[in-house]
Amino acid sequence: MVETPHSRFLDLIENAHTKQELRALLLSIVSYLLKTQPLGHADIVSYLPIYERLFESFRTKILGIFERGDILDCAFLYLAFIAPSTLETDERFTPFIESVQKLLETQPSQEEYIMLIELGAIARVLANPSSQNLSFFNTNIDKYDKVDEKSLDGVMFFLSRIMCASIDGLSAGRCGEFLLELFSIRDVGFAYVKPAVERAYIRAHHFAQAPLLVRNVCNWQLHILWNAQNLFNNREWLCLYPVWREQFYAALERVAQALRGIDDSTDMPPALAQWLDLALYMQFFIYHICGNSFSKQEQWQSFNIEISQYATPIYREFATKFLPHLPGLDSASHSSKGRKVIGILRDRFVENSPFKVEYSLIKNLLANAEFKQHYEIRIYCMSLVEKSENNPEAIAKFAALGVETIDIGLSFNKAGFYNSHLQKALALREIMLKDEVAMLISPNNGYGISDFLLASRCARVQVFWTHGNFVYDVDGIDARLTHICNNQKHIIHNGFSFCGIPVQMDRSFYNPNVPQELVANARACYVDSSAKQPLRLFGVIGRLVKIDSLSYLEAVCALLERNSNWRFLACGLGNEGEIKQKISQINPQLLSRFFFSGYVDSAVYGHILDFWADSFPMEQGESRIEYVAKGRGLALRYYTMSAKELESTLGEQLASTQETIEMIIDECKCTKNSDTKAEQLESTIELARALDSRLFSDFASYRELALGFARETSAFSVAEYVEKATHIMRLCELDSSEYARKVAIQSALHAMSSEIKARLGVEYFLAFAREHLA
Repeated sequence: MVETPHSRFLDLIENAHTKQELRALLLSIVSYLLKTQPLGHADIVSYLPIYERLFESFRTKILGIFERGDILDCAFLYLAFIAPSTLETDERFTPFIESVQKLLETQPSQEEYIMLIELGAIARVLANPSSQNLSFFNTNIDKYDKVDEKSLDGVMFFLSRIMCASIDGLSAGRCGEFLLELFSIRDVGFAYVKPAVERAYIRAHHFAQAPLLVRNVCNWQLHILWNAQNLFNNREWLCLYPVWREQFYAALERVAQALRGIDDSTDMPPALAQWLDLALYMQFFIYHICGNSFSKQEQWQSFNIEISQYATPIYREFATKFLPHLPGLDSASHSSKGRKVIGILRDRFVENSPFKVEYSLIKNLLANAEFKQHYEIRIYCMSLVEKSENNPEAIAKFAALGVETIDIGLSFNKAGFYNSHLQKALALREIMLKDEVAMLISPNNGYGISDFLLASRCARVQVFWTHGNFVYDVDGIDARLTHICNNQKHIIHNGFSFCGIPVQMDRSFYNPNVPQELVANARACYVDSSAKQPLRLFGVIGRLVKIDSLSYLEAVCALLERNSNWRFLACGLGNEGEIKQKISQINPQLLSRFFFSGYVDSAVYGHILDFWADSFPMEQGESRIEYVAKGRGLALRYYTMSAKELESTLGEQLASTQETIEMIIDECKCTKNSDTKAEQLESTIELARALDSRLFSDFASYRELALGFARETSAFSVAEYVEKATHIMRLCELDSSEYARKVAIQSALHAMSSEIKARLGVEYFLAFAREHLA
């Protein structure tokens, strides 16, 4: 009989005596199987007798280790991968399983707890090989359907119990690394994760320190499981939303019960503070995970009703009983001395799209004499370290503008992932009251801390600034504003009235100077510049959830089939695995022409895309505008409205800004005689070039140009999207001069829009401030 690697493992285990030797052998076996398993299930099943003998040898040797009082780490749970479903139960491990069960009820220390669940989990694998759902030999298609509390699955036992432990500590770190690896090398989906999470929450409530244990369960999900390759930013996380909502409601009910039994003179009970802190954290947790998967206003509306509107009355009642009221709420003298403070509440300091928009508006406002005379801006930061650390460079940008930043995380985040969201909220509110914030602008739509601050009233005027969620609505919002307004002063989104604040983006964000070498090196990662037939790139930059649309991916695949010299580039983080599955369903041969680049520097990657094929039905937003600003290639958009409706809307928008457009055109005609630095007049210079090229000469010709270009670069059905994209791609390949002319038109239209925003944004915001802070 020819010796195979499988049979060689039998020889190796005979010479493995220490737990270190057994561990190394087990890992090498699993590594080999992971490499060869794609060859087919029948291949490994044919070696079942070998693995029966191997598993029996592991049983005998590990039993000896246990009987000597020694322990093993969680890496031995990889035995579940090679557990033969044909072997009988081994009762020799029952005493260890029963002993672990009893000791777990004694509330052991953190290190003892982890040691016990490792022992109990490994003993379950060895005792019940036929019940191991992750085994290569488990042929049951519906094998996860029976995974529950009574399951003898060792990994399930481990997963559902480790989540009740603190995420801090060396042992927890080691277990976290194991789970990250486990969920990255095996296609284990949420049918396995969901019951483990459910049981972990149930178990957490068995103990007096339930709020802390529930926080533990959340931490393991957010900081370990969420980051596993097969689970990262996966939309299937939404299947756990009802479970999280139940935990959120349970915490709020404990708060409500405590409040009902308290009179105005009672000090805050510690238990009340613990449950309220958990509620605030749970709201953040649900918002963060669900928000990464939401793609429709209807989803945000359900979240608003079931989470924010459910919680804010309880937050307000707590504030009424325990917090000082906002002084001078109805008094005009409240803001009569000095400049009025306008506060902006941020989740953290990172240079994402919301930061870039807010920074640009603030910079534009501070360049206005009237604004500086009457108002000052302060930025209050929740410092949600669970999302990410603050970026010092982002803070430095505000400091360079002379804007004061209040970073509440400097003290509270020393507790890491166990920082108190309640203490942060109370501290922020106290600082805001002390600073006499006249207007609080919250560009947040569902965090526990931000909802608490609005519900408890921190400023005379409280404003919601949306970056895309138009349906957020809680008590405490006095006005709404948005930069997503098409240069309109007032705009209706989903039935809510918003004050429009056009924002001219800072050049450092949209089109910074980038060395061509960086661009060339980035492009070389995807195309061979020396190829006989030049290859071109199209794609998008942004969260991958936005391209996780079957209709959009079908359109992209159709474009790749029609255009053999093009490659699609998906830049951003998210559910890459799910998207690849959809592509495989459409046409698996196209997978090699899809590139998933992860998080990228848009300043560089915006220059390597030859064509921007915007996603639908969820659009890309600011990242698309940033691409257009670079003048690199054309961008095609998909609209859910009809062509007639779009033309009517654009016509009305142009008419409403006609006076401003005419003023800009007149000024551009004088640009050649201006001695102002070109950098300060970048948009004006671009428009002057357009005038020289006779793209337009007055408002009428500009209107005709804008409407005509919109017709060429807008699609209203998937079929039309594919046709227009194909035309753009062929134009890019076959007529570079005409393509460059189209890009020049796009750049001129963008430059005009930027100039309009520069003039109207500050004007509209000043009018908004005067109206609400009179």
